[in-house]
Amino acid sequence: MRSHRRLSTWLVFAAAALFARVALAQGPPDADPGITQTVARISYLDGEASYARGDDPDTWQDADRNVPMSLGDRVYTGRESRLELELHGGDVVRLGAGSDLTVMNMTEDTRQFALKSGVAFFRVPDLRSDELFEVDTPNAAVTFERSGDYRLDVDEDGNTRLAVHKGSATVAAGGGQVSVGADAGIRIDGLDAPRYEVIGLPEVDAWDRWAGERESRVLRAHSRQYVNASVAGVADLDDYGQWSQVPEYGWVWSPASVAAGWAPYRAGRWIWQDPWGWTWVSTEPWGWAPYHSGRWVFASSRWCWVPVAPGVRVVHYAPALVAFVGGGPGFSASVTVGGGYVGWFPLAPRDPLVPWWGDRDSVRVTQVTNVTYVNQTYVTVVNQNTFVSGRPVSSGVITDRAVVQQAASAAVLRGPVPVAPTVASTRVSRRNEATAPRPPAAVAARPVVARAAPPPAPQRFDEKLATIRQNGGAPVRASATPQSAAPRAAAAVKPAAAPEGKVTLAARGGTTERTAQRIEPVAAPKGRALATEGRPVAESPAPQRPASSERVAEQKSDRPAADNHKSAPPPAVRDNRDTGTAESRPPAGRPTPREVEDSKPAPRAVPRAVSPAPQRKAERAAPAPPPANARPRETRPQDTQDRPEETRERPHSTAPRHEPANEPSDTTARPPADKRQARPPAPAASPRPKEKEKQDDKGNGRGQAHPPAPRPTPPPDR
Repeated sequence: MRSHRRLSTWLVFAAAALFARVALAQGPPDADPGITQTVARISYLDGEASYARGDDPDTWQDADRNVPMSLGDRVYTGRESRLELELHGGDVVRLGAGSDLTVMNMTEDTRQFALKSGVAFFRVPDLRSDELFEVDTPNAAVTFERSGDYRLDVDEDGNTRLAVHKGSATVAAGGGQVSVGADAGIRIDGLDAPRYEVIGLPEVDAWDRWAGERESRVLRAHSRQYVNASVAGVADLDDYGQWSQVPEYGWVWSPASVAAGWAPYRAGRWIWQDPWGWTWVSTEPWGWAPYHSGRWVFASSRWCWVPVAPGVRVVHYAPALVAFVGGGPGFSASVTVGGGYVGWFPLAPRDPLVPWWGDRDSVRVTQVTNVTYVNQTYVTVVNQNTFVSGRPVSSGVITDRAVVQQAASAAVLRGPVPVAPTVASTRVSRRNEATAPRPPAAVAARPVVARAAPPPAPQRFDEKLATIRQNGGAPVRASATPQSAAPRAAAAVKPAAAPEGKVTLAARGGTTERTAQRIEPVAAPKGRALATEGRPVAESPAPQRPASSERVAEQKSDRPAADNHKSAPPPAVRDNRDTGTAESRPPAGRPTPREVEDSKPAPRAVPRAVSPAPQRKAERAAPAPPPANARPRETRPQDTQDRPEETRERPHSTAPRHEPANEPSDTTARPPADKRQARPPAPAASPRPKEKEKQDDKGNGRGQAHPPAPRPTPPPDR
């Protein structure tokens, strides 16, 4: 008995010592930058497309892959061109030829776009009752009321056609609004005296088939089982790398066929984008997910990306997950950040992140002490001109040993990077700008009809540059941007609501009683401010998240930060503000994982072409970790029933036209635990017979699946 007591006492002290070492290694929890604004990634581009920044709306430049889009940014596709946007969180927007799309608002709970021309497909895998997704066209405002698949066409005259393949929508125009359910369409004709007509879904065309192929590619992605579903760009990982297990970190991903001496955050360039400031844009085709979420570690003689686990409840976008070096006693002035050079290195799983963006009050700088950064010896150093001009980093890396060694031993920078941007820092592409197509003048001048009042457009770059310099390189937050007496939106707005509630929207001639819809006065959508004639634009942007004092208090962890990056998540649900470093309970009033699992309906058999109804954020429980020698599973129908809590699924539809309506008949909001549908099977490859699996397991001796052969990574910089 006495020996047992001694052993217990020893275990307690050992655990306490281990926790102390872990706490020292990881520092404070990752700082919550207090920014609710988020981004979309240009994930696919076929043909020519142009890009105009929200803070420089008159300058068009060529669009490029991996460029982040946010508030005020705009894209236009040329003839026979297609472009895809992946939104952080799981939504997808696909554009056809001649499409003009502007980001009117993009926060964690509000997505609002202006579509002035062309065709767009919107895949909304999960839409909570408190979230808003609105698309404004020249003669109507379309609000998506449920998760689903939606196609919008805007012709050369500004008329709108909506096809609801799955979900439901509210269409507002001329002071009135009508509802459209699944497997139905509606046409809105006329700009000043709009008329509507309920129509059936059009025949599947080449555009629908292409959208379906892109969805199927996501469904087939082997990497989806290892990475949190809120992270964009996961499907690209299959083609350019492989997954393996590292004992301390679980499943990790490594790029294939990289050059000798390759390191993360070298194949690409730095651009400036407020409210985050310096933002990494990779030239590698897979270079989104591994650079804006998760961490990197050098293990088994190669660089490995440790993803944010599927069980992490909240994943915020980060412009980059690096630490800048430069400063402290004995550091040469010629190497100091803001002097002759700029240096950085990728953060490892236990490294604390001190953002150079966001709410300064939320960054507990004084707590980040006595930290040994694992990857600091792999520092990348360039001269300051290469950094601020947006030039390719790989062609400007400093190899002088004295400079690199001094940077590797320098103190990590805390707070803003003291390097002010230039106009060259706002260039999102290194391609020839002369080829960028421009939208026709008539299209560019069109106002759009809005139901929700959008926030003001960002301040112009040339107007805020002096403030950035004055603040020592700190980015400008939207809430700190001075607004004029009459703020303007990213696109000219015409309110859907009419003065004094007058409704001019009417059914087109020939509309029968059976197809006529009830017209109601335009109402404010989901608690947002209604755009009115007197106030078409909100007075200020969406509020930032509160200072993180109470968030820091709740981010207490008794586990190493690396646990949150393991692709096989621990049983406890964790709260990751940026990269997964802390454990947290579900907030009060939110169902527990057990309650969520008990409330799930039984699965239903659905045709293969149907997309699974994804689950989202804090409404699921984390799955148990797979065995160390487990075969990485293909996504199978039963896998879609047990996704972890706070996880948002990827877009899943193929040809949405063939999907049967399975929406509830009522439209009332229900508690989060009750609003989800059963997950139908994904249209992925058919599961292999068990006999075949066993035979393969014997063949490789480990029972581990062999992912598709990765493509070599092309040369990083064009």
